[in-house]
Amino acid sequence: MGHSDSLPLARISDELLASLRDEFAATAAEHDQQASFPHANFERLGVLNLLALTVPAAHGGLGGGLADAARVVGAVGGGEASTGLLLAMNYLMHHTLGRNPPAGYEAIARAAVEGRGVLNALQAEPDLGSAIRGGLPGTVATPQPDGSWRLSGRKAYATGSPIVRWWLVLARTGSDDAPCVGTVLVPGDAPGLSVVPTWNHAGLRATASHEVRLDEVVVPAGHALGFHPPGAPEGQARRAVVEVWNGVLIAALYDGIARAGSDWLRRFLHERVPSNLGAPLATVPRLQGIVGEIQTLLLVNRTLIDDAARRADAAATPDPLHAQQVKHLVTGNAVRILELALSATGNHGLDRANPLERHYRDALCGRVHAPQADTVLLNAGKAALGF
Repeated sequence: MGHSDSLPLARISDELLASLRDEFAATAAEHDQQASFPHANFERLGVLNLLALTVPAAHGGLGGGLADAARVVGAVGGGEASTGLLLAMNYLMHHTLGRNPPAGYEAIARAAVEGRGVLNALQAEPDLGSAIRGGLPGTVATPQPDGSWRLSGRKAYATGSPIVRWWLVLARTGSDDAPCVGTVLVPGDAPGLSVVPTWNHAGLRATASHEVRLDEVVVPAGHALGFHPPGAPEGQARRAVVEVWNGVLIAALYDGIARAGSDWLRRFLHERVPSNLGAPLATVPRLQGIVGEIQTLLLVNRTLIDDAARRADAAATPDPLHAQQVKHLVTGNAVRILELALSATGNHGLDRANPLERHYRDALCGRVHAPQADTVLLNAGKAALGF
């Protein structure tokens, strides 16, 4: 299994990640302009065995933890943000499944090690919105006499739709009196599953986060990962792990985007020599202060991400609220960093010939990525007040 030049975990060096960031950055503007999916980036990640970073070692993967995943996602996302987002979701899903492998996970893990086993979840729906805000999904899973399941429904924001091999689909049972909610593992090429091209957003344009429709899709019995009444305690431990990994990896992605914008700004300030100044813009005290504020915000981000990832990797019981707060703070800082960079560059920063405006558009997506600010702050307030 794997590739001849795949890397063990210990050899994922800073130099390799910097090289990948530069490689992916070279085509990022084209993918953004055309809203085209970055297939070549995932082929490259597959060759390096980085798609299997969080696949357990027992299944042939690298067995990486959250700190490892955050490090790679930050670098990749700094090169091409859409690649970083799908990679983050893939790492989260493999880690979640690998903790308690369902039937068939061995084949899924093998595909990841071979560079083609990308996973993602389908939770949001056109009518429901984000599942994190409650409400029953409209997607219905109906058990069949032979033990299989039949799924029908619509899902929104299917990031990575051109290459995802397996979807973790949030669904409810068909009982209107006592519905249960759970997740079903659905192959991306299952008969009855179709992709409807709807994605045309301001940021993360290359994610191909289209709508997916499930029309009487049948999956084996072992692909149902557990159905429980809404709010039931069953599955809470799994949800806590998902929330922690989601919060920290989303933070790492947007921190990587902000760092890419900061790097471009510093190069611009050194290279730009206005005729009325006769010296690089980097010599102007006001702009030096802006760069100083950006570097301070980046320091806060890095400290928060590193600490949260280490805590999660070491903890017997993860802390979802802490990860939510880190996501909230880091994504807010990323937007602020890029706003500061735009304030220092004027028209140059908003010119689409330069990457800064793309980084800013991508960073704005952090505000709508679940959990959103109002949810995080409500949870933090309730916890502090003992509710």
